[in-house]
Amino acid sequence: MEAMLIWGLSLIALSVLLIVIEFFVPSGGVIALTAGVVGIAGVVCLFLTDRNPVLWGMLGILTLVVLFPSAFVIWAKLLPSTSWGRALLGERPAAERRAVEEREQQERDTLRALVGERGVALTPLHPVGMVEVNGSRYDALAEGVAIERGDAIRVTDADATQLRVRPAT
Repeated sequence: MEAMLIWGLSLIALSVLLIVIEFFVPSGGVIALTAGVVGIAGVVCLFLTDRNPVLWGMLGILTLVVLFPSAFVIWAKLLPSTSWGRALLGERPAAERRAVEEREQQERDTLRALVGERGVALTPLHPVGMVEVNGSRYDALAEGVAIERGDAIRVTDADATQLRVRPAT
């Protein structure tokens, strides 16, 4: 067999191997980029063969044109179904998600329990600032009018992150 043909086929085979390695070694695309460069070098070598250079070169191009998009689709489909893929994508385990949801629900319930309570503005609320209710500090949004520091407030509503307040009358 001719040397350029062997080089070309070897480089394309190495490119395929690098794509398979990319599935298992998250490299941020560095291995895939290297696989692409190696694959292109293999195609160039195939076009430089003495016997049937166009045939070998086109077969190399066809291999890369089919291989790389197919590998990407397979990778995109399989990645979320593996534990390391979910970790790579930043998906939390179910137990951790439940714990976070429970903690957030408790925080919402704590804020909602303050509706109707009175407190004092720690900072000017134009319209956002800090208030103190029952000895604790909270982010607050003034409804209607601006509230100055030291003014008495009444909690009218609460959402997930802050209290809604009005001047106490």
